Amino acid sequence: MRLIFFLFSLSLFFSCQTNNKDSKTEKSDIVLLSEKINQNPNDVNLILNRVNYNLNLKKYESALFDLNQCLSIDSLNSRCNFLAAFCYFEISKYDQTKSEYGKLALDCIKNSIEIDPDNFLAFSLYGEINIAYGRYKQAIDCFNKSLTKEYNQYKIHHLMGYAFKKLRQDDEAINCFQNSININPEYIEPYIELALVYQGMNDTLAETYYLNALKIDSSNVISMYNLALYYQSNFLYNKALETYNLLLAFDAFNANTHYNIGFIHMELDLHDIAVNNFADAIYSNPSFFESYYARGICFETIGNIAQAEVDYKRAIEINPEYNFAIDALENLNKNNLKYK
Repeated sequence: MRLIFFLFSLSLFFSCQTNNKDSKTEKSDIVLLSEKINQNPNDVNLILNRVNYNLNLKKYESALFDLNQCLSIDSLNSRCNFLAAFCYFEISKYDQTKSEYGKLALDCIKNSIEIDPDNFLAFSLYGEINIAYGRYKQAIDCFNKSLTKEYNQYKIHHLMGYAFKKLRQDDEAINCFQNSININPEYIEPYIELALVYQGMNDTLAETYYLNALKIDSSNVISMYNLALYYQSNFLYNKALETYNLLLAFDAFNANTHYNIGFIHMELDLHDIAVNNFADAIYSNPSFFESYYARGICFETIGNIAQAEVDYKRAIEINPEYNFAIDALENLNKNNLKYK
């Protein structure tokens, strides 16, 4: 035992030494780069090296600081405008306080395209920013211009399909999603999008595309949930329950999944089992007022009137305008008035 512990300790020691060495090397890289920039503060290419370093680490604020310095030196640099637009856009996704960053992203990407009309990446980003603003027609126009210059952009085909879907042009959307898959068969997003489109049509191809998505990523809970929902809406309850239970192995506290399992058991007149499913949904989300209402129905059906009343009241407490629970409680009181 001592020998094993000693060997483990040596392993841990050398691991720590290696990690420390890597950390020092990484720190030295950025320090050396910064020293070079300090010696040549107007060298845009040097500053861009530090920009790329920070972008690789997803340090968008740091990258943007340097990019603004670059633009103060050379405002007509297309790449700097493009990267600044990218940073503004990425930051705006996670920092809602910087509401002006969306406009700044638009300004920079327009500058980039005006300076270099052949920059297909700039058109792609311009399209993505337009999607964020709900300007789907403008986004499609940008994506088309980008794809004309470089067709094999599977993510852009996917995004263009999404824009067509938002415009309810399903045939065009399907074509775009298929193009994305043809370019990169391992990219999961267009499979899910195609499944959603076909699910909206209640087409059996929805199942095919969800299963294809799960072949790429067997732990994708979005695909599992939507596939189970597809089965449920088509009364394929055994398949739905099997898929929901598979999902719970990856996401045990998915309240909607527990609720849907309970709903299926209600449909099958298994109210005593459904009670437990709705209880699990409530445990996962204590504010899930629909689950209180549904559990109340189950309790009322199996004769537990007191608990049904409690659940209806709790649903109304959470959502005072939830008419289903209000009506259920009123009917419960009327039907059981003679017992009070």
